[in-house]
Amino acid sequence: MAKIKHNNFLETVNEVFTDAKQEGVLHLYADENEFPGRTIIIKGNKLFHFGTTGYLGLEQDKRLKDAAISAISRYGTQFPLSKSYISHPLYKELEECVAKMYQTPIIITKNSTLGHLGVIPSAVDDQDAIILDHQVHWSVQSAAKLLKTRSVPIEMIRHNHLDMLEDKIKSLSNTRRKIWYMADGIYSMYGDYAPVNELMELAKKYSQLHLYFDDVHGMSWTGKNGTGYVLSQVGEVNEQMLLFGTLSKTFGASGAVLACSDKKMYDKIKTFGGPLTFSAQLEPASVAAATASAKIHLSPEIYKFQKELKERTQYFNDLLKQTNLPLIDNNNTPVFYIGTGMPRTGYNFVNRLMKEGFFVNLGIFPAVPVKNTGVRITISRHNELEEIKELVDAMVYHFPKSLVDKPGKLTHLRRMKLTMANGLPRFDL
Repeated sequence: MAKIKHNNFLETVNEVFTDAKQEGVLHLYADENEFPGRTIIIKGNKLFHFGTTGYLGLEQDKRLKDAAISAISRYGTQFPLSKSYISHPLYKELEECVAKMYQTPIIITKNSTLGHLGVIPSAVDDQDAIILDHQVHWSVQSAAKLLKTRSVPIEMIRHNHLDMLEDKIKSLSNTRRKIWYMADGIYSMYGDYAPVNELMELAKKYSQLHLYFDDVHGMSWTGKNGTGYVLSQVGEVNEQMLLFGTLSKTFGASGAVLACSDKKMYDKIKTFGGPLTFSAQLEPASVAAATASAKIHLSPEIYKFQKELKERTQYFNDLLKQTNLPLIDNNNTPVFYIGTGMPRTGYNFVNRLMKEGFFVNLGIFPAVPVKNTGVRITISRHNELEEIKELVDAMVYHFPKSLVDKPGKLTHLRRMKLTMANGLPRFDL
């Protein structure tokens, strides 16, 4: 099959998104004046919310809200100056709290996308190479792509395919200094795990191998001090690893965090780091809310929240096992994915569930392959057991009905051949 050329890729994304928008399942607006978390109002309809990435519900915690309000009153809505010159007064406490969580030096970034854009070009030298997991987050792929201009080799392997990774390491080891493997800790669409322990063993076997993890979706709901899935497996950040977490999503505030135990590399990234130097710093309200959340993460309360979420995800898992719904990956994360096939079927399924009173996320290209469209369901502490049961019942009823195809508008997709690898679309890097 022919590779996706850049213009074809953008044309495909535009056509898929436009069709999804016209079907009323994408680019929506919430209606309500207040947002409690458990429900969301769309087009005047109150729906149970199964699309949030705030798995622990901390974005609605009064302590975070009060901290943000107080910070605005004291410091204003923003601190309009680069951190290279001066950080506003609240940053120091946040950095100290988050470093205590990770037990290693950390760098706070505006968000994970800007963080990757700053860190990857700083951490990866011209003599290094990059290997990307096929499903690593778009923001990591996009940042890595910048290094093509420096002639850094960028390879891609099938998702979690360690034999293929080892072959790539062997082929690059004689010509490259460090070999960076970039992966997610928890993958954002299917909710599956990176084989972290196996990767650590591979890094012991090959000293050139360095691991770069985006664990944004593993944050808070698992691990000591809520530091995420990767650290729950390995215990600490060693010098062959860079680890990204988030201060938004499950953390309940805004921003992202890089954990780095290699002092020389830490200093290099901290000193400049591209967007880390030139981008605006986090607003006082965001920093204050993040600090309030970090204090919760450093307390026993975080384990209570984790337990409450685990009870809900386990209940959802137990219910799904009693059905024939095509769950793409069986796991214990808060992220679940029901495959529907082509985009049209996904639109049908989402619309049917919305009419039944449930909001779920459409999983669509380029987040997943075109023919792997589906519905991403996320479970949070906001969800009660009764509506979880009702959602499963609704999915069992509506899934087979959604498979009845309607005439589609995606004529470009029918003309276009997509390069696939292990069931996934290949992006030209």
